[in-house]
Amino acid sequence: MRLLLSLFCLLAFSSFLSLTADAAQALPWGGGYNQRLLMQRPSPKGDFHKLVVPVRNVGNLIIVEATIDGLRGNFILDTGAPYLVLNATYFRDYEEVTDFAATDINGSVQNQKVARVGKLKINELYYENLEADVSDLSNIENKRGIKILGLLGLNLFMRTEMEIDIRAQQLLIYKVDRKGNRLASKEADKADYSLNFEMYNNAIIAPGLINGVDLSFCFDTGAEAILLDNNLPEAVYEMVSIRSRRALIGAGGGQTEVLYGTLLSLNFMAPLQACQVLVTDLELIGKAYGYQVAGFVGNDLLRQGVVSLNFRKKEMRIKMYYGL
Repeated sequence: MRLLLSLFCLLAFSSFLSLTADAAQALPWGGGYNQRLLMQRPSPKGDFHKLVVPVRNVGNLIIVEATIDGLRGNFILDTGAPYLVLNATYFRDYEEVTDFAATDINGSVQNQKVARVGKLKINELYYENLEADVSDLSNIENKRGIKILGLLGLNLFMRTEMEIDIRAQQLLIYKVDRKGNRLASKEADKADYSLNFEMYNNAIIAPGLINGVDLSFCFDTGAEAILLDNNLPEAVYEMVSIRSRRALIGAGGGQTEVLYGTLLSLNFMAPLQACQVLVTDLELIGKAYGYQVAGFVGNDLLRQGVVSLNFRKKEMRIKMYYGL
């Protein structure tokens, strides 16, 4: 297996959630959502039905160039972030909101900072009058050696169909009607695998299978390796070969020790084999989603083929990279 981070001891996941300050401390399952997060559905604008956006990979993160209020730079395509997140290094005109807190993949909690954005432009696609979270993303910049203006979160694309092709280094964005049908004349290519997903607090939750155990995973394009909860049935861990302990750094800079190894087999829409895996406590993340997830899948699936997400139909599809 190709070692994803053989020269690094730290692995950054760029997933951010938002929850009420009280909920950040203690919540029952199902209680972590807030209406502010759920209600944000920016309207995509621009004269196109199908848009091809060039992307590039830095490590296993997908980088998109975009312009925000006249400032052009790099953004991470991150379906694990519920909405637009801006890097506090470059965006200092924000309001600190004491009623809300943010937590990263480690459960590190901070008061939420909110900025107003006049215009976000990605090629011909643009959004106006957005609300964005402002967080410190410097650890991702330092680790990857590039300037990161922010994270392009999920709600930016929830009125579209998006297609991610990391081999061709492009993101395709389709405008759709209310039923999720493409406005472009070309229909979607036939998929090799497909599944239906659910949305919980702007998180994509879909079924997976490990060693005969049915599990629910979050599909997160910012996840550079597979992440598993440490409180799953024993049969799951029979498929995990632990190699060492590692430090996991969330987007907010919080750090915790995790188990690092190889997941022998996972079926998540398509069969995935011999994947790097981190095992850690995901309880607080589950509380924020209002749904207990077994883990996160991202880059390992994207490396298998062209992945499309239709948010109106709540359908995920993959066309495999066979023979290439």
